[in-house]
Amino acid sequence: MRKLAWLLVLCLLALSVLAGCDGNGETTSSQPEQSAESETVSQEESIVKTPDANAEKVWNDLYADPGAGLTDPTSIYKLSIYENGVEATGYPSPGSTTDVRYVFAGENATRAVVPAEGYMLTLPGVATADFSLGKYRSQFKNDQYCLTVTYEDQNPYGDNKDGYDLYMREWLVEQIDDLDFLSKNQIMRTRPVQEVEVGDYTVKTYCMKINLGSKIQFPFYHVAIIRPTASYEYFYLFVMKSDEKMLNEFDAIIASFAEIDRVGVPTNGFTSYEVKANPNWNAETTAYYNSLVNRTDVGFGAFHQGNSDEYTEWLWSDEAIGATPDVYMTYLHIGWYDDLSSPAEVMERAAKHAGGNGFDGKPVFNLTYQFTVTNNATGGVYTPMFDILRGKLDDHFRELAQALKEYGKPVLFRLNNEMNTDWTDYCGMMTLIDPDIFQMTWRRMYDIFEEEGVDNCIWIFNPISTSCPYSNWGEALCYMPGEDYVQMLGITHYQMNNGTNKAAPASFKAMYTETANKMLPYFENYPWIIGEFACGAGGEAYYDWGKNGYVFADLGRNADLQEQWVRGMLDCFRNNQDPANAFCKNIKLAIWFSANDYADADGDGKYDEITNYLKLDEGAMGAIKAIGEYLKEN
Repeated sequence: MRKLAWLLVLCLLALSVLAGCDGNGETTSSQPEQSAESETVSQEESIVKTPDANAEKVWNDLYADPGAGLTDPTSIYKLSIYENGVEATGYPSPGSTTDVRYVFAGENATRAVVPAEGYMLTLPGVATADFSLGKYRSQFKNDQYCLTVTYEDQNPYGDNKDGYDLYMREWLVEQIDDLDFLSKNQIMRTRPVQEVEVGDYTVKTYCMKINLGSKIQFPFYHVAIIRPTASYEYFYLFVMKSDEKMLNEFDAIIASFAEIDRVGVPTNGFTSYEVKANPNWNAETTAYYNSLVNRTDVGFGAFHQGNSDEYTEWLWSDEAIGATPDVYMTYLHIGWYDDLSSPAEVMERAAKHAGGNGFDGKPVFNLTYQFTVTNNATGGVYTPMFDILRGKLDDHFRELAQALKEYGKPVLFRLNNEMNTDWTDYCGMMTLIDPDIFQMTWRRMYDIFEEEGVDNCIWIFNPISTSCPYSNWGEALCYMPGEDYVQMLGITHYQMNNGTNKAAPASFKAMYTETANKMLPYFENYPWIIGEFACGAGGEAYYDWGKNGYVFADLGRNADLQEQWVRGMLDCFRNNQDPANAFCKNIKLAIWFSANDYADADGDGKYDEITNYLKLDEGAMGAIKAIGEYLKEN
């Protein structure tokens, strides 16, 4: 019957083609356009849908959703099976060490079954799945919406109501619960915040729309936090974005949600990202990038507190380090409140302190650019992220692109570092709990640079070592813009060493082995840069988490311990190709953050108490001389 139906369709198509052509094979225009449209509809309606014969091989009556018309294998028209994040070739069953997932598409709905995270749900229409980041999240999408689902059980505050409420306030809903934040970013609620009981679950929902979003594919956002009512041990997070309001559809998805036995290990669908050098780079930038890829030692540079010319010149003089750095790094923000920044000042610094191409003995320019206008003050503030989506900052990006292109020499362009945190204006908490917005804004800026002909920027993706909030939805890889938009990996891990005593800090090797082990499998062929780091040397006060406040302590500079840490680091750099130091084999450059940390420890409204001596100055001469010796060797 299936073959006969298809033959009938083919015959109808052939007849329609003959009827619509003249003797020379030209299409005639005797029929009005609406005739052709109705003919197409007629052809589509004549196609007989048949069940996917493979559905019965994996179907379990537990998966049925009669309300959505998904009752048994005969109601399934397409079965997709995924094993460890990619489409399977056979018909595997969930196992203790694998990650097997099923997507059953019916006529008007799709049933997703995810044993590795213990749930199933029904989606409106025919949806496809993306399990490439299955270790952290699942995504289901079609032309109308994209739903991201994550399983969350990393709350450090305790599996009780107080711990759960604290985690929610601090690390999940701080911004979407703040009407001031929503107002400043022209985001409106499409219905009031709701918390209801749905079966065995407590469900809290936030429904919003990004206003002025004509250039945004999915301006409607719907967030659901689904927790078993009797437990505070874990929850499921739903973030759905759509082209229309789709409130009823969102509620239906939640109503369809059910837990099943957890079987398997959530797994990503890829092993590593492919390195893709930009084919549009100029010759100098290409040569410099190739030298980084093949480099077998580690170059050094520093960010200079306050961008002071006097301090910069002193640090590299014979009085201090006494050598030329490999890299000169500085920062630039989109602006300061209503005033957009001009690239002129930062390019002036680049011309004065950088100007190198990696071969001429001058430092290479390293620009850290951040999407913030408040120096990353995150409480109820305006963030540029939504205006970037709206296209309102395109001209500003073009101005920067033109300035960098005119500079001409290679630029290490580190965009929006430490995005997997809760303290930047471009983190996921500031973007409706959707790291995809980070990706979209990154790509928008990258594409503008390409349009402007920028041929000298090496783009660096630089998450921090430990994602905060502790979560799956906010893990570093969820922010990765893609292989076509990143040419270098940045890593960041500080050793603060400003606690209650002067014990030796964890070594550079211990810290960065942990960091590298997280990223090495995915970025094993990329050149790496430590985008910023330092080892603290004590302070005037420290934060006591037990007392939930600052405590004054006479810790001094701890300069000897700082020097000891730096010398251990430099030994790793000297021998980074040794198998014993495999953790840093990909590290090509390291940038010391030479600026102290300050806090308002006494509550007088002034940030003038040093909580971490990080700055390389006269109090850190042991570390300074060690760095100088290392640079002179190279």
